[in-house]
Amino acid sequence: MEKFEVKKAMTRPINRKLVLRENKYFLMFAGIAIIGFLLFYLYPIIRTLILSFTNKGFGPYYDYVGFENYIYALSKDKLFGAAIGKSLIFAFISGTLVLVTSLMLAMLLNSKVKGIGVFRTIYFLPFIIPSFAVGAVYKNIFNPSNGVVNALLRLFGVAEEELPLWYAGPDTALATMIIISSFGFGVKMLVFLAALQGIPKHYYEVADIEGASKARQFFKITLPMISPMTFFNIILITIDGLKAFSLAFVMGNGNGWPANSTLLFPIYMFTTAFSDFKMGYAAAMAWLFFLLILALTGIHFLISRFYVQKDLY
Repeated sequence: MEKFEVKKAMTRPINRKLVLRENKYFLMFAGIAIIGFLLFYLYPIIRTLILSFTNKGFGPYYDYVGFENYIYALSKDKLFGAAIGKSLIFAFISGTLVLVTSLMLAMLLNSKVKGIGVFRTIYFLPFIIPSFAVGAVYKNIFNPSNGVVNALLRLFGVAEEELPLWYAGPDTALATMIIISSFGFGVKMLVFLAALQGIPKHYYEVADIEGASKARQFFKITLPMISPMTFFNIILITIDGLKAFSLAFVMGNGNGWPANSTLLFPIYMFTTAFSDFKMGYAAAMAWLFFLLILALTGIHFLISRFYVQKDLY
């Protein structure tokens, strides 16, 4: 009887008016997003791929050159490899600092402290401030001549000739950017905080009864339970670090100053396209960089099998 009713329901004629009305509402609500995706995402992607096989410059005319741009980037352009290397160093070190800092702060904010909501807001504020503004503020703070940091070092007796040049020195500029970027833990901290709040409390209660130390609880309960969110944060941090632009642009005056020490790959790609007007070559660089990020993301997915634990609840 039930099979007959199901079969009968499946053979009923489709209400075309209802389908058309539902499609109309779908297009009304999703149409703007679809048009925006096509114009501002899909078209630029296709356009960039086409330009990467040309010698497109400032003028309207260009010729197709095949894979010449890709070959030149991989075999002849020394700045290409140097910029990639600086971006990888920046992403790895700053990403590690952000991951550790965001987890530590999330654990602090997860504790029952009076006025904890105020602290959560304060820690998240740097994230909502535009990156260019943050870079300008830190540029004043780390100013070698009259910055707050060097002023404090003078108070502690550091000699004038021993004061670091920070972003003004080729040996310390990248390290300065890494230090500043380590404060960009806003979203990652919230992701960890949400994961920590989702851990059942009775796990810790049982561990306390068994006499497990806080350190053992952290490594045996906390880390395994938040491992999926740790993986998610690692992906975010890797991508954010590799495509970092605003801070490097402000600190390095938009051209990798001093002595290309802040020439991260996005900065090099930007100057190639809009200062040297080598649009075709910059497009090829963008696609090579995309393939690098895709490869690193794939490696993260493979490695995640060894530390991400599922079905823990």
